Amino acid sequence: MQEECAMTEDPGNTENQAQAEVVEDRSPVVLTKRDVELLQFAHEQRYLCYNQISGTFWKGCSEETKTCKHRVAKLVSAGYLSKQYSGRKKLDIYFATGKAVETLKARSLDSGIPAFGVSRYFERYISHDLHVTDLRMLFQDLGWRDWTSERLLLERDHLFHRPDGVLTVRGRKIAIEFENKITKGKARYQNLFKSYDNNDGYRLVFVIVLGDIRDWLLDLEYDARKIWFVDYENLLREKGQVRFENKRGEFVLSRLL
Repeated sequence: MQEECAMTEDPGNTENQAQAEVVEDRSPVVLTKRDVELLQFAHEQRYLCYNQISGTFWKGCSEETKTCKHRVAKLVSAGYLSKQYSGRKKLDIYFATGKAVETLKARSLDSGIPAFGVSRYFERYISHDLHVTDLRMLFQDLGWRDWTSERLLLERDHLFHRPDGVLTVRGRKIAIEFENKITKGKARYQNLFKSYDNNDGYRLVFVIVLGDIRDWLLDLEYDARKIWFVDYENLLREKGQVRFENKRGEFVLSRLL
């Protein structure tokens, strides 16, 4: 049975976190469909922060009811989720445990990979990873739910050169490349684009940049029928109406797909 909640606005971004709380309820956990979807999502993405959980799986629920907080705390106390504090991001991070993965495996939802091995280095790429997870959630809200995470591409499909995620829309594979600001030189981006020009496995490539998209980036050599660029903040704000661009033109996302 799904928990009821009062309706409110979406919870804000992942940088301004509400913290889940500890509850003393020790009654047995009966997993709901929503619980299983949450565990699968965390398993595939490696981890989630609390606002990603509440904003996706308890979307529209008021924080005042504490419905999401209580359920997340219950899943932690029951051993389905584990929690680690990220000093770098100043927030709690949630992982699907071995117990959760066994539950997923019994439902053929484990994707053939083990539980994520949490180490003290887990937050090395945490900002990048959380932004990519936000992108998956955004596309899901737009109705495009067929996403293959970078973790699956690495651990299940054993791809050495892999995007940050693959979005499949009507059978077309779209490589997602998230750039947490432009930090690479021209040569590295040129090599990246060339690798996609030579890869027939992807119909499109979305290069999503947090920060200014440099003019020189758009002017590099690449297949302009395939590779498109967009500002991350604009995408989150305008969603399906955002304009992707490259050196030959621009398209509204809803039309491009």
